[in-house]
Parts: sequence; C-alpha cells; structure tokens
Amino acid sequence: MRNIARIAAGFVLLASPPALAQTAPPAPAPAKPAAAAPDILQKAINVPGANWSFYGATQTSKAVKSDGVPGGQAVRVTVKEKGANAWDVGGSSPVQKGIAAGDTILVAVYLRAPMLKDGETTPIAFLGATDSVEPYAPIANTSVDIGNQWKLYYASGKAPKVFAPGTARVTLHLAAAKHVVDLGPVFVLDFGQGHDPAKLPKN
Repeated sequence: MRNIARIAAGFVLLASPPALAQTAPPAPAPAKPAAAAPDILQKAINVPGANWSFYGATQTSKAVKSDGVPGGQAVRVTVKEKGANAWDVGGSSPVQKGIAAGDTILVAVYLRAPMLKDGETTPIAFLGATDSVEPYAPIANTSVDIGNQWKLYYASGKAPKVFAPGTARVTLHLAAAKHVVDLGPVFVLDFGQGHDPAKLPKN
C-alpha cells in the first residue's frame, strides 16, 4: 500500500492543478493535497505498477530497480534490431476492470531510454490501450519520442465499445528502432462519460 501511495503522488497535478501554480509562504500543509492523489487512483481500472509482459523474437527483458519512479520498480527491454514493423516487438499490461462505451480513458506510463545521451530521443510508435484480441480496437493511442530521463507519457481517448473486465490492455509497440527502453509504472484511469479527452494531460 505504501508503494501505491507513492505512485499516486505523481497524479496530484491531475487532481488539483491550481494548487501547483500557487506560491505561498511556508505554512502547515492542508489535508486536501494529501487526499487528492488517492482520489485520482479511485479512477484507476488497472493495478498501477510495472506489470509488463513482452513478445518478439528480437527482444530480451529483465526487472530493474530505479529510484526515479514511484515504487522503484521497472522493466528494461533491449530491442536488438529495428523491426520490419513497429509491432514486431511489444509490451503489454492488463486492464482488470471493465470499460463502458464512450468512457474517456487516460493511459499514463513512465518511460525512459537509459542508454541515450542527453538531448537524444528514440521513437515509441504506439502507446495506448487496445482490445486484447483481434482486431485490437484502439481505446487511446499516440506515438512519442522518449529521452534518457524518466517522464510520464500520456495517451487518451474514448472507448469505442463496451470492454468486459480483463479484455482491454495497455499496449506499446517497441520495434521502431534498435534501442533499450525502461518501462516503469503504468496507470489507466477511467473518467467516465462526458469528459473531454482534450482536457487531459498531453505529451
């Protein structure tokens, strides 16, 4: 539970952005910010953490520890060669709860490419959430270029249909380049009906 509380702290910005923008003289911390992060995690429809599995003949993976991410756990994936398709190597993480058609979904993943030099980036061709069976209907997706420092990357969208519990997953396509990628904790948040994905965090 302590690790989950530390992970939740990364989402204080989603719960109370005005508080981050304010400057005030030192004073005892109010109770509200401490409660804000757990409130965000109440929207989680996965089990937040570095719960990753991988496929692809040209990859190897291993668990690593890192003080740079909440919970201190990550998985390092080495992609030995660029694939003919970006999806030739991929990672996934389960979404345990169901999703209603039209729900607004936010995926947030800690990523870095630790072998890069400062200022360099490497491509992740697909980051998002999809159906776990063909034709892998997308729920939220984007592409990102990641650097050598930990950062939260986001994808958001609306569910095109009903997803029963356990039938959606977070998906990353990793074969767009030969590279080493660290995947940290992943969060999938369901903001329900009538929420505009454009108002959620962007990369």
